[in-house]
Amino acid sequence: MKTVNRIARPRILMLLENESFPDDNRVLLEAESLVQADYEVTVICPTGKSKKWSEKIGGTHVYRYPKPFEFSGFLGYVWEYGYSLVMMFIYSWYVLLRRGFDVVHVHTPPDLTAILAIFYQLFGKKFVFDLHDLSPELYLARGAKDQPNTVYRILRYFERLACTRADRLIATNETQKGVQINRCGANPAHCYVVRNGPNEFFLNHVEPITELRQDGKLILGYVGVIGIQDGVDYFIRALHELKVTHARDDFRVVIVGYGPALADLKSLARELGVFELIHFTGMIPFPSVPAYIASFDICFTPDPSNAYNDSCTTIKTMEYMALRKPTVCFRTRENELTAGESAIYANNNDISDYARATVQLMNDPALRSKLGQIGRERVDNGLTWEHQSKQLIALYDDLFDLPTRSTQSSAPVSIIKSEESLEV
Repeated sequence: MKTVNRIARPRILMLLENESFPDDNRVLLEAESLVQADYEVTVICPTGKSKKWSEKIGGTHVYRYPKPFEFSGFLGYVWEYGYSLVMMFIYSWYVLLRRGFDVVHVHTPPDLTAILAIFYQLFGKKFVFDLHDLSPELYLARGAKDQPNTVYRILRYFERLACTRADRLIATNETQKGVQINRCGANPAHCYVVRNGPNEFFLNHVEPITELRQDGKLILGYVGVIGIQDGVDYFIRALHELKVTHARDDFRVVIVGYGPALADLKSLARELGVFELIHFTGMIPFPSVPAYIASFDICFTPDPSNAYNDSCTTIKTMEYMALRKPTVCFRTRENELTAGESAIYANNNDISDYARATVQLMNDPALRSKLGQIGRERVDNGLTWEHQSKQLIALYDDLFDLPTRSTQSSAPVSIIKSEESLEV
């Protein structure tokens, strides 16, 4: 057992630039888990649904700065990240003087925020680097670019800087962990995998929304962010294939979510003649999401295979699985490692193949039920947030040299270890 060298109550400052709190569900779950483990947590983030400058949510102290105006292109990146870096630096000094902190926990993107954590290392503070997305690949995916450019190389520089300077590192899956170690030179002993995982909202029985099922048609559904990199346009094009090539009229579509690509998505749906088949809900309260998924017959993860999406474990897929719903997705590495045999896969970002996989599930209720049950079993065997939070707490207990907790479990690792040799 380790020798206890404990700060009275270790204090964590979380920096979150690309979302607000508690709007980012992963960050909310992490903060709640750390508070329950007797850590003190403070979050600095931009305004979102809440415009309050400061408040306490559960046990977490939150300080928000005004969200920057957004515009596209390289200058948009410079403005957004530069402004946010300055605001977080100012707010962090306020938190340091008012509450104090012992560790700076940086949520990405952007990796540039690591500069603040590295600065505070000069004053003896610890640095935890929490990689949500690969920023260089995300930049290419959002810009529909194939070849690295100057911006990509700058992002790679800050990614490596963060990985080599962090005291501990978090990745959402083994693919990202491999990037941290092999591409960025992180110390493997300091790297932890804390996967995204569905919380209790998705684990109990959920009643479907009866109004959606009144006409008896199959319901095809998507839940999530609607950005360029999320590939919802592939889903729309596949719906056109269902209607025209497969002559199907026995379905309706529900798309739950909001994002910068929503307007273009609606335009595409009108252009392809499928707009009347789709109910766009826009942004809805998070507790309402499970009821929509419970109403779906088939769920969709249309993120295309590319350098960015191949590294992403999508939370929507695990939420589908938790509610025993079959999924149609493209054959990305992390889709296969997460969903396993609970999904039907389309090859090579092929829209016709995606429609073919959808028709297979539409024609086979027994297969839909079987895949849904497989998905729930995978979730129960190690993919819930309850399992993942133990890895997060283990990281922090190790960082502060605290005794190993008797409740720590290795379950989140076991379900993935058996598939690490999978080639995609």
